[in-house]
Amino acid sequence: MRDSTVRTPFSSVRIGILLAYFFNGLALSSWMVRLPGIREGLDLSVSEVSLFLSAGAIGTLVMVTFAGAAVMRFGPLLTYQMATGAFVLAYLLLGLSMEVGGLPILLLANVLHGAAFALTNVPQSILAAANERSVGRTILPQFHAGYSIGSAVGAATGGAAAALGVTVLPQLFALAVVAVIIRQLVARLVRPLALEVQQNHVAAAQALPIAKGASLRVWGESQTLLLGVIVFAAALSEGTANNWAALSVVDAFSAPESEGAIALTAFLIAQTVVRLIGGPAIDRLGRLTMLRLSGAVSILGLGIFALAPSLPLAICGMALWGAGSALNVPIGIALAAADPLRGPAKVAAVTSLSSIANIVGPPAVGALGERIDIRLAMASIIAVIAAAVSVSGRAVRSLPRP
Repeated sequence: MRDSTVRTPFSSVRIGILLAYFFNGLALSSWMVRLPGIREGLDLSVSEVSLFLSAGAIGTLVMVTFAGAAVMRFGPLLTYQMATGAFVLAYLLLGLSMEVGGLPILLLANVLHGAAFALTNVPQSILAAANERSVGRTILPQFHAGYSIGSAVGAATGGAAAALGVTVLPQLFALAVVAVIIRQLVARLVRPLALEVQQNHVAAAQALPIAKGASLRVWGESQTLLLGVIVFAAALSEGTANNWAALSVVDAFSAPESEGAIALTAFLIAQTVVRLIGGPAIDRLGRLTMLRLSGAVSILGLGIFALAPSLPLAICGMALWGAGSALNVPIGIALAAADPLRGPAKVAAVTSLSSIANIVGPPAVGALGERIDIRLAMASIIAVIAAAVSVSGRAVRSLPRP
């Protein structure tokens, strides 16, 4: 079946997808950096903060069961708009919890936020993969670079708001308003591609009986699970660095908070640069080679960071780790989308696993860090990264022939 997405206006669609990724990163980090203010405003204990983080994971775990089916049934555009409504309601509930001081409302808000995060990742990734196919060269890493840049901008925005004395409540309400505006703009920009993708899904379901019910059946297929290991490991690597790098540097080297921020910045800069320039390398060397090389660099960088006796060496390890973590999520999504029969369902599945890793992984590392040195706890994910490297060959070779 011919892919009609080649007729989609390239510039507006690509800008829309980049904006979607950018705003996802900005929105998440801009309020997550205010977690100390949320803790103080509601007088939360350490166990209650952990419960709050776990609530987001629960929302994601519940939604991953339905996100792929929603895209297959309603199309990527309507699913994305449903996620917008869920995000806005989550922000308003978070703000309300600050006003009335209710832990149950706070937990409900983060359950809804975790669900919305999973629900938005799936259509966003499907559209990005479709746009890459229409362009005919690797561009998915650039969209993920947009997410990284958005995360940095969001963290700076949230930090500036805190420095200026802006409380969490007005920031959350402002974020709800901005989310409506930006995400509706994204929906308008990507609409032509989204409609064509939906039409292709409908045509595939009519022409190929195997496509019916694929959103659930793909979870039992070996290639989905293999790609899931790759994407889960890469997302776990990124989430661990984002959540624990700065704190671990402060604790390990008795360094000021600013130097902890430098270590995380080194990771993010290296990751973003590789995502911006990595597409040609993937096209030249091949996806399998880049999967293995990226995994090896991640393991080397994380190992250096965990064992470094000095802060400068630890920062170098963070930069290597960031470079190695840059490409495996977009490569995994592209491999999932390459299936001509069940591509959309597989993208939904592996993207959902990425969401789970980002939300569930960091609390698990933190729990281990209460028993051993936090840097060693972070290094424990080397086992997961190594597992991803070991299955990458089977994942690529199991791709169905067009």
